[in-house]
Amino acid sequence: MGMGGSERLVHNLALRLDRDRFNPSVAWFTGAKALKDFEDLHVPLHHVPKTKRVDLSTMRALARIIRSDRIDVVNAQHFMPAVYAYYGCRLASRKALIFTAHSRWEVEDMSLKWRVAGGYLLRRISASVGVAPDVSRVIQGVFKTRASQTVTIENGVDIDAFVEERDVRALRNTLGLANGDMVIGIVANLKKVKNHSLLLKAFVKVVAVYENVKLLVVGQGFPGELDNTEEDLRSFVDGHRLTERVLFLGYRTDIPALLQLMDVFCLTSLKEGLPIGLIEAMVSGRAVVSTNVEGSRDVIEHNRDGLLVECNDVESLANTLIELLTDSGLRHRLGTAARRKAVDKYSLSRCVKEYEALFSSAVHDVSMLHGRAIG
Repeated sequence: MGMGGSERLVHNLALRLDRDRFNPSVAWFTGAKALKDFEDLHVPLHHVPKTKRVDLSTMRALARIIRSDRIDVVNAQHFMPAVYAYYGCRLASRKALIFTAHSRWEVEDMSLKWRVAGGYLLRRISASVGVAPDVSRVIQGVFKTRASQTVTIENGVDIDAFVEERDVRALRNTLGLANGDMVIGIVANLKKVKNHSLLLKAFVKVVAVYENVKLLVVGQGFPGELDNTEEDLRSFVDGHRLTERVLFLGYRTDIPALLQLMDVFCLTSLKEGLPIGLIEAMVSGRAVVSTNVEGSRDVIEHNRDGLLVECNDVESLANTLIELLTDSGLRHRLGTAARRKAVDKYSLSRCVKEYEALFSSAVHDVSMLHGRAIG
């Protein structure tokens, strides 16, 4: 129960699905307390603890929820939840099950055992969804699913929430930003795959050139998780005497306003699926920089609507950031093109409609299979 890309998709679907046709519930494994964002949805919320490597009680608990909430279709985010949901659906009598994969590497990194088992399961569910065409191709290649079983639904963002111009002067004051300060920002949870260390190393070089620049780090590390990098990142900042230049903001709900006070948005991930934070920055009209990795390079066309740098090239990232801070015309050109592309291609309304169509089709197919008409 954090708030990353997949959680944001779940939240958006639960919020935006047509309530005349759909009645959503949300279940999750890790973190007993629901985020306020989910509580504010006013939908059934179910924490289903998973305490063992293979936890049969979790499968039975999911089955009970499916029966009690009269669930017709389950949309499992990521692979292991899909495994548990598969057995939960079977125990509750056959229900439609849809698996959503958020990156190619979560599929490619699986062991042979899970590739074989996953192929068996996924060929017997209603559909698998890739959040980008590349992810869908990997699902088919690894799990040997049929093309007709694999759908691409690209993530979307709430366009209206990010294109609306805001007066961010009060927010700048609250964050301690002076009038002349330039702002670089990143929105990503503090985990190894997001590679914040690359940005911090480049930022050391940027501050040597720019006196009036600040870095906003928006996102949180999760205590107890092996890939939590928050302590290391804070130690780096302290060790390089950047505590007044680098602001760790943690989890925030005012992302649209924070994006609008940034001059440059930077995402330094080692791997990506289809990065929501990057798309939100583009909708906001920011000049965006990202590492040249799958997912990000599917969104950005280099030097047209953003800039790409290699994953471990500190010097190149630093020079790119300095160039953007120096050249307001370049920032404007890239930001304008980024907004145009994101508005045209990545709207949340389009994403939700495609999921609605998929859910309806899956329920219809299962009902027909069992000889039951739907009203």
